[in-house]
Amino acid sequence: MSPTPARVSRRGLAALAVGSVLLTAACSGRGEDSAGSASSSGADDSPIVVGMSFPLSGPLAGASAVADGAAAYFERVNADGGIDGREIQYELLDDAYDPARQADNARQLVEQDDADVVMTFGGIAAATAPYLNAQEVPQIAFGTQATFSDTDATPFTRAWFPDGNWEGQVVAQDIQAENPDATVGVLGINNDLTTSQVDGLTAAGVTPDQVLTVAPGVVDLTSQLNQLRGAGVDTLFLAVVGPAQSATLRTMAEIGYRPTTYLYSAAADFATSIGPAGLENVTGARTAQYFKDPADPRWADDEGVQAFRADVEEYGDAANADSYLAIEGYGAAAAVVSVLEESGGEGGTAFTDAWDAVDGADNPAVLPDMELSAGPGSRLVHQYRVLEFDGTSWQDAGDVVDADDLEQG
Repeated sequence: MSPTPARVSRRGLAALAVGSVLLTAACSGRGEDSAGSASSSGADDSPIVVGMSFPLSGPLAGASAVADGAAAYFERVNADGGIDGREIQYELLDDAYDPARQADNARQLVEQDDADVVMTFGGIAAATAPYLNAQEVPQIAFGTQATFSDTDATPFTRAWFPDGNWEGQVVAQDIQAENPDATVGVLGINNDLTTSQVDGLTAAGVTPDQVLTVAPGVVDLTSQLNQLRGAGVDTLFLAVVGPAQSATLRTMAEIGYRPTTYLYSAAADFATSIGPAGLENVTGARTAQYFKDPADPRWADDEGVQAFRADVEEYGDAANADSYLAIEGYGAAAAVVSVLEESGGEGGTAFTDAWDAVDGADNPAVLPDMELSAGPGSRLVHQYRVLEFDGTSWQDAGDVVDADDLEQG
């Protein structure tokens, strides 16, 4: 049996970020009457419950910043009066990136907390999807895996991130334009994230000569880099995430291995990748991107980034004001709130119908010239732009590419 899920408060996230584990009681209770209370006017004033299961400990504990960004947005909405006067009650549980524990969390969030919507992190969310779909509770999955695009199989699951297959295709198109004779390698983590990316490269006509994978948390990849160099790989798609990404970029510089490097979109940020790697070791790298990095000086005066930073500093952990992961969560929460406003605060089919009706919505997290709309696989984010790092910030290196124009598998 999996351990009892631990609920942490927003203040607990700050402690987790510096290595402490602070377990607290739920931020609030929904009340004994699961139907909620009603005001004297008959209007529903019960809370809207958003459940959240994230790895606040374990190998991907850095994802606590995603949860903190989302929580900060919900707190700000509550401070502004909620959704039609109804408070957003978010219940956050730690799953330590364990699929069984995340599935247990989902049951607790639905059966004890009466969640209207549940947000889950990573590829392990696929193991949680059957339960939430059987309960007809909308699941917002933070994952690029192709399985989250299959809304026929899981009609109540919607993905926040784009499909990793699309990123592979966008990278392949750029490789073909820049160096059609490239010898391509992929160095990623050993789950279906890398599988999706490789499938995308192949679908767009670039079959990698080498594909190497490692478990999340493995940091020293010197032997894999030497293998890639030995195979003549001159163009590398690097997607090992977390501390491994920056460590690998440093090692490449140390051993003098300098292929044209494409960084996975979620591992190309200043706080966890570029800064620790050293700006000089990233100069010239490329990424197929869709979100702004709040630590990139390019966005210092951007209205969406300024709102994000102000809200995280006031309602979240101020240490996350430069976090790309936090703005991912912040943007997702903004999307969830806008959908709840359209669904009348309802979950179930009302929520998924409203999600699928999104068309041309602004969002504080996405790059300029992009907007949210329900696209392939009912994903709201399905546009990319290739950026290149100039030694100071990420600069545009291509036009916006929409997944609607890519090969759909």
